[in-house]
Amino acid sequence: MLRKLYQSSKKEQGFTLVEMIGVLAIIAILIALLLPKVFTLIASTNSRALAAAIRTYETAIVNYYADVGSVYPLNVAGTPAAENGGLSTTATSLAARLTLDVSDPLNVGTGSWPRFRGPYVEKFNSAVPPGYGTQITLRTTTSVALGTATTDSNIGWDLKGDDGNSDLPSASRTAYLRVEGVSDTEFNELDGIIDAGIGTNLAERQLRGRVKYRAANDRLYIYMQHQ
Repeated sequence: MLRKLYQSSKKEQGFTLVEMIGVLAIIAILIALLLPKVFTLIASTNSRALAAAIRTYETAIVNYYADVGSVYPLNVAGTPAAENGGLSTTATSLAARLTLDVSDPLNVGTGSWPRFRGPYVEKFNSAVPPGYGTQITLRTTTSVALGTATTDSNIGWDLKGDDGNSDLPSASRTAYLRVEGVSDTEFNELDGIIDAGIGTNLAERQLRGRVKYRAANDRLYIYMQHQ
């Protein structure tokens, strides 16, 4: 009788050690199978967020250009001037100018300021990139000569994606985004959204289209507009 009670008590104690190890092994296998898909889903969601922000910035630049006649930010005198730092905290950057309110005292100045109708975009924060990355800057400078081979860091983009050479006119005024801290997976997701169909291999995808990727330091160069 006592033996039966002891055996019954053992059965009611729950899983044995072997059974627990089996359950944990199954959980580990499921995690191993699902985790890559979770990371891919996160990267895809974040890439769509960045792609949406890029379209917003592009529209803002187009509207800004329609008003002041340049993709360069206006300086205090109302003259368009290149600014290749691109930080939102730099008052003379295009990133800062696009968020400037029309009522700002600068707007009554000389040059093109009277034509300024900002803000053209609600928010641009270099320290908090939309989607992913550690920093985003909106830079303005002149492009390389037309037909120059595009590299992973020069100011030239093969927008057609056909030959690896820049399609921008020589020394054209160009606005572009630079995003720091971007992984290979994140680049591939964004490239698939913005440059779908461009490039037959990884090297071509990294250098052709609107989005270029410098794998050596996890950096994106994204074409916005030129004039």
